[in-house]
Amino acid sequence: MKLTKDNITALETRERVLFINSLSGFKSANLVGTADALQRSNLSIVSSVVHLGATPPLLGMVMRPHTLSRGTLENILDGGFYTLNHIHEDIYQQAHQTSARYPEDVSEFDEVGFTEQWEEGLDAPFVKESRIKMGMKFREKHTLGINGTEFVIGEIISIEMADELIAEDGFVSLEKAGTVAVSILDTYHSTNTLASLSYTKPEDKLTVLNRDNVTSLSITDNREAPHSSPECVLVIAASGGIGEAYCKSVLTQFPDIQLIRMARDVEKLTPLTADVLDIEVDLSDDDSIDNAISALPKDPPIDWAFIASGWLHDEQMKPEKTYRNLTRKQFLYSYNINAVGPAIFISRLLAKVDKKHPLKIGVLSARVGSVSDNRLGGWHSYRASKSALHMLIKNIAIECNNTRKSFIIVGLQPGTTDTALSAPFQKNLTAAQLQTPQFTAEHLIRVMSVLEKEDSGKLFDFEGFPFQP
Repeated sequence: MKLTKDNITALETRERVLFINSLSGFKSANLVGTADALQRSNLSIVSSVVHLGATPPLLGMVMRPHTLSRGTLENILDGGFYTLNHIHEDIYQQAHQTSARYPEDVSEFDEVGFTEQWEEGLDAPFVKESRIKMGMKFREKHTLGINGTEFVIGEIISIEMADELIAEDGFVSLEKAGTVAVSILDTYHSTNTLASLSYTKPEDKLTVLNRDNVTSLSITDNREAPHSSPECVLVIAASGGIGEAYCKSVLTQFPDIQLIRMARDVEKLTPLTADVLDIEVDLSDDDSIDNAISALPKDPPIDWAFIASGWLHDEQMKPEKTYRNLTRKQFLYSYNINAVGPAIFISRLLAKVDKKHPLKIGVLSARVGSVSDNRLGGWHSYRASKSALHMLIKNIAIECNNTRKSFIIVGLQPGTTDTALSAPFQKNLTAAQLQTPQFTAEHLIRVMSVLEKEDSGKLFDFEGFPFQP
């Protein structure tokens, strides 16, 4: 195909916009955080940030023609500050939603579920969830005469990112941070580094630079799985969606293991053609836990234990959207299933097994139990019970740090998985937002396979990224 100017002009407006926008190639994806004089936050997505110089450190960005009230530009010009926040793979869908035209008195932070992070001396909010954040001071604005587009120049005055992302020569690994690229107006791309090449001179031969010291924030990205595999794996709540998938996936990866499945009703467990032992357990009943622990064989010793239990709702009780719906019954039930039961089980299991034998315990948790990550509120008893679970995981890890040298316990966030727990809340999810149980299980197994002693007491999502309690 070859198009002339007349051909391009003849295209329907929307088609022409997408077509021409595609031709500029992959672009950076950033969220611009600003605030007005009343400290009301504003957040918008831009795909035009470019480097203008390192001394002083300047970045420029193109903004749409200044013909309508556009909160981001007004806030930058009036307040003199803004933030640039890299968009990564976990947040790109929320980030895209900021492009919607919300009323001026509505904050995109609140509408899409991002957390404001403020820094003294910088009157603009960062996006807490971003892994690379830059505080910017406005320096210049240039209006392009040809179409009224604004080119805004700012100076970087603060930067926040993990040390692991920075190489000795100053290179920042965007791939390791999970930063995405964008093309046209609505398509997002993950990246794959081909090579870092030497600075070229006519007389020099091109060489490939080694930046192996830059590590991903994900433990599954920067660690190799050990050559040895577990010989015995215990799965609690093995009849649930994730628990069942975990059993199948772990047998696929390690077909020679002894698998022990525990469930409230072993009759509901899917038959498997493997070396499987099924034991009944009710995590809400201490006697049932004691009986289940007593039924565990001594040999082979357990290498991994995965607790897949969790409760959010049933036919009688639903997640509380407001504090007005709080009941003692729901709080106690949620705590019993989500925190107390797993903790009691772990305490009995540790009393049973040889403290010198290496043991990894992964407990299914939820990011909504993170106090620091709580952006939307609601779901009071579920959030609180998972927060309690996080504390118990940390406490047990601390206590066992000196007495059990080869013991590791972590909380595992599965992501939004297509199970009975999430079923009532899937209505507004896209296919890309909903994981299959098999996908989740395979990723959680990968996380457990690379766990090291230093990880004990921490929380990890299914991709191996740590998150704060």
